[in-house]
Amino acid sequence: MSDLTEPLHGLAGDEMRDLVAATAPVLSPWHDLLAAIVDHLDVPLPAEYDLSLKYLSLLESRVAQLRGYLGGMVEQQHESTFHAQGIRGLTAGTPVTYTPYTAPEDRQTEIVEAGR
Repeated sequence: MSDLTEPLHGLAGDEMRDLVAATAPVLSPWHDLLAAIVDHLDVPLPAEYDLSLKYLSLLESRVAQLRGYLGGMVEQQHESTFHAQGIRGLTAGTPVTYTPYTAPEDRQTEIVEAGR
């Protein structure tokens, strides 16, 4: 993944999301629903390889939850804002319990310089 396509995690990601939320136009309910789905599936890689089973377990759990939720969404046909809130509740209920991987500062500098 490039710096532009890599998911943002941690404090930097939170700050970027807050900035975008403050400056972005109000999204339609469908965009909000899609944003909730993306956030639910945005599971960061672990900092240590031996925690990869926790990562896979969390990702598998979130995918299964989302699959069930989307199936119910099709059957119940509530407003999309209702479903976006529900998916965000699922995400909050399955937090990341390991330390996410962050690229070392010097490695980030190398990647940026190599991309020039």
